[in-house]
Amino acid sequence: MRTRTTCPQLPPALDPQSPLPTRHGALLRGDAERLLGVEHVAEALREGEWVQPWRGVLIPAPLAEEPLARAAAATLRADQRSVLSGATAVAFHGCAPIPDEVHLTVPYGCELRTQAGLVVRQSWIREADVDVLDGLRVHALDIALAELLCTGPERRALDCLERALAGLGDRAERFRALVGQRLARRVDRRGTRRALGLLELAWVDPALAATAGDA
Repeated sequence: MRTRTTCPQLPPALDPQSPLPTRHGALLRGDAERLLGVEHVAEALREGEWVQPWRGVLIPAPLAEEPLARAAAATLRADQRSVLSGATAVAFHGCAPIPDEVHLTVPYGCELRTQAGLVVRQSWIREADVDVLDGLRVHALDIALAELLCTGPERRALDCLERALAGLGDRAERFRALVGQRLARRVDRRGTRRALGLLELAWVDPALAATAGDA
């Protein structure tokens, strides 16, 4: 598992003296009720001071649309082994805008399902395929792109792949081959033929690649 800081802008910090165990502003409703009281939390929700994007997790209203807060809330809602994946992971790696929905992969046996604003996929999760970015578990870029190429809109997936390749300089073709290997080993074969075609089609401006290689 690799750890680094990534590109999405951090949301404004909450009061550092707050006793609440938050993750980028998000926290479990049960923790808030234990520390502040059930009635206090219910009133804060009624008054719009907090929002509950998904059952059991809270975000302060000023952070309700912040990507990191929403991503953190999704991981809190799910199994602790869950990982941000697909379009969300690609965005966290800096190769796409943050999508409106949070994309999350959970291990088999987790009961969380896709719902408004949250796209859930079940799969085996290998710790070697997980990066930690800004304290959140995120699929490695090659894994995330393989999923996006299979399941995302074609134009968006191709654009994200080309952005990733353009930033890798002389490592671009090795990375392309790595994504191809991920696709070849994918258990869910839906979309893999299309994905392989997009992988072959992806083009990188040689001048941009050379610039990235010199960076």
